[in-house]
Amino acid sequence: MAVLSVSARALLVAVLVAAGVRGNPIDLPSDSAITPCATVKCTSLTTCKVIDGKAQCVPIGGVKCGNTVCEAGLTCCNPSCSLCVKPGMACTAHICPSIPIDPPVVQCGSAVCKPGLECCNASCGTCVEPGKGCTKQLCVPTGPQCGKTVCPAGMVCCNSSCGVCTPPDGACTAQFCTDSD
Repeated sequence: MAVLSVSARALLVAVLVAAGVRGNPIDLPSDSAITPCATVKCTSLTTCKVIDGKAQCVPIGGVKCGNTVCEAGLTCCNPSCSLCVKPGMACTAHICPSIPIDPPVVQCGSAVCKPGLECCNASCGTCVEPGKGCTKQLCVPTGPQCGKTVCPAGMVCCNSSCGVCTPPDGACTAQFCTDSD
C-alpha cells in the first residue's frame, strides 16, 4: 500500500470533500429485504403500502372525498361537493349535483385509455383505474423496424430512409433522407 505525505493526504481529502464524497456507511434497516412495492408504480395521489403481504396503492395521507382525495391534515366534510376542510372548520350541508363530464381522452404510449382509466405505463400502453398500481416494467416496441424508428402497432414502414410510419393505406413521401436530415 502506498504511503501519502501529509500534504498529499490533505489535498486528497480536500478534493473528495469538494466533490461531495462522503465516508459514512449507509445504514440499512434490518428488514431491508425488497418489498412487493419495489416493482409497483402507483398513480398520482397514491402511494404503495404492503397490506397482507401484497402491494396496494392507497391515497396519500388522506381519505377519499367524492371525486377527490383530501390532503394530509384535511377532512372530508361534504363528499357530494368533494369538499375538504381543516378539522373544526365550518362545512356546507349543500348537496352538489353530479354533473356528467366527458372524461378526456388519455394517450398512453400506443394505446388510448378508455373513459375512467388513466395511463400508468406509457412504454407498455397500460391503462388502470385511478388509484390502482402497475409495474415499472419497460416494454420494448414490437412494431416493424423503419430506419432508426420502430412503427407503433397497426402502422407500417413507408419510408425507411426517413423512418416514416403510416397507416397501411396512408400516404407516403418518396424523399430520400440521410443521417443529417
